[in-house]
Amino acid sequence: MERRRFLKLGMVTGGTMALGGVHRFGRSLASAAMTAIPTIDQLVMTNTMDNIYDIFAKGGKIGDVTVQRTPLPSPIGSAPTLLSEHGLAYHLASVRGSERKEILLDFSLLERSLTTNYQVLRVDPTKADALIISHGHGDHYGALPDLARTLQGRMKPSLTLYAGGEDTFCHRWVMTPDGQKHDFGQLNREAEPISSGGSTGPHR
Repeated sequence: MERRRFLKLGMVTGGTMALGGVHRFGRSLASAAMTAIPTIDQLVMTNTMDNIYDIFAKGGKIGDVTVQRTPLPSPIGSAPTLLSEHGLAYHLASVRGSERKEILLDFSLLERSLTTNYQVLRVDPTKADALIISHGHGDHYGALPDLARTLQGRMKPSLTLYAGGEDTFCHRWVMTPDGQKHDFGQLNREAEPISSGGSTGPHR
């Protein structure tokens, strides 16, 4: 029941989850992973793209986790509204004392949808300290090449792109039962500049 309630509160587009006291479980996780996990005071996860945007979902609180919802503009049509598509993207903001870091995690499928949601959720991608791609499916990185070109020269110098694994860069194909082969693209590790510092971003 608790898991169902958590999913209902948090895992749809427009939900922002603020986790306080992350340091409380950081030590046990670090032992399990055999690596040091940074201690932070707060982590704010903003779901910037998902398959669905439930306008009726409510915010709430579960322990240290606070879920905030993004309502429709009022009156309807007076401002941009959140868009949904087959894809996933997050904005992560960590706070430790006076230090704040911002990370963009995954980039949905289409740039227009992602940048619209950035605007509605007041996410400024030019403030990102790092980029992460969890894996090489187009609905997780598709908008990044166009976003990189749009933000050319405006990103922070020496911006780092982290990939979830070597298979992130595989060329992907789908074979249908009738034998047809469909090209699902490739995240190419060859670079396109995305910042004034000469760091690079992937393209298909």
